[in-house]
Amino acid sequence: MEYVILWAATILCFGSMFIWMLRKPIKDWLIIFLLKSVVTAITDCFIIAADLLDYPIRFFPEVFDTNIVFDFLVFPTLCVFYNITTQHSNLKSIFVQALLYSIPVTLLEFWAERNTELITYKHWNAFVSLVTLIVTFLIVRGAIALVRKADSYV
Repeated sequence: MEYVILWAATILCFGSMFIWMLRKPIKDWLIIFLLKSVVTAITDCFIIAADLLDYPIRFFPEVFDTNIVFDFLVFPTLCVFYNITTQHSNLKSIFVQALLYSIPVTLLEFWAERNTELITYKHWNAFVSLVTLIVTFLIVRGAIALVRKADSYV
């Protein structure tokens, strides 16, 4: 079942790329996708090194300790959609939407931790995941806002 979930998430994310890659400004979405990948991968490396959680079943376990499907596809894809929906939002809406995007992901992660071998909490919990997701969504949202501001000066 775990590999079915990983493959389904991979296919869904690649499929959804056609949706956001057709929207302008595509360079912003690519920056967001890549930046979220980096932020998530670095965060996950520290979390795993600190032995806070583990991914028992994952693609390429001999190469990666992290779950590359979630670090490099699922979370970046969600972050692009988050940034699309908050592109013209005020600060309050940006925070509320970060929470609204993070809650379903946290619930799915919690379900996966209880019912699959995709993730194992060691010294971790769903609340910490929720906060981590919100913070990383906001970091990337702030970074793209700075990129857009800098781009307007050039």
